Amino acid sequence: MENWLIIGILYGAGLFLLLADFFLPSHGLLTLASFAVLGFALYSTFQISEQAGLTALGLLAVGVPTMLVMAIRRWHRTWVGRRISPPNPVLTEEDRLPAKDLERLIGRMGRSLTPLRPVGMCLFDDQRVECVSEAGMIAANVEVEGIRLSDRTLVVRPVLPRG
Repeated sequence: MENWLIIGILYGAGLFLLLADFFLPSHGLLTLASFAVLGFALYSTFQISEQAGLTALGLLAVGVPTMLVMAIRRWHRTWVGRRISPPNPVLTEEDRLPAKDLERLIGRMGRSLTPLRPVGMCLFDDQRVECVSEAGMIAANVEVEGIRLSDRTLVVRPVLPRG
């Protein structure tokens, strides 16, 4: 009976360490300690009874991933989660890039500074502008033409060489 009590305490300690890793920034050390304790508890259970060991193994195989998924889903609501990942700011109309600055680039020629896959940087009149290609990829250092705006992003196409 005393062995079962010690094994039960080991399982409890292992699960507690696993749960504590989500609330304390330990860089995974508590998870490693948790798996070591749970592994030793499982080994000790198999030493007493193979049937009990298989039952414990099945419960751990279902319980630990379930507990991990539940903890991850709720982690952002913990005090550590709120400090590390604050809520997203609410953007207003003033925070967005004015469309009138980009409208003047429609029909103008520029040059791609980076490959557009489909998003990249282009240079129009000594101004760096984030652009999206109309279709496919555009290599770097290719002459492009602004053709339209799509949600305040300039859409460009490569200019075919005249010949």
